[in-house]
Amino acid sequence: MAKTKDKQPSKPLLKLDDQDYFKEDFSDEQIRMVAHLENVESKLQSNGFINEQLGVTKEALIEMLRKSINEKEEVKDELE
Repeated sequence: MAKTKDKQPSKPLLKLDDQDYFKEDFSDEQIRMVAHLENVESKLQSNGFINEQLGVTKEALIEMLRKSINEKEEVKDELE
C-alpha cells in the first residue's frame, strides 16, 4: 500500500483588508503585483535604515566642520 502525504494547508500569500489570500487564488498578474509590493516594502525598510545612517553621518560631519572652523579661528586669534 502506497503512503500518501497529507496535504498541508498553504500559507497565505497576502493579508489585505483583514482577509487572507492564497497564491492559488491569484492570477499571474496579481502574483507579480504582490512581488512588487514585497519589493517596495523591502526598499522602504532599507531606505529607513539608510536614512538613519545618513542622519548620523551628517551630524558627525557638521560637528567635524564646526571643530575645524573653531580651531582655525583660535589659531587666527592667537596670531593677532
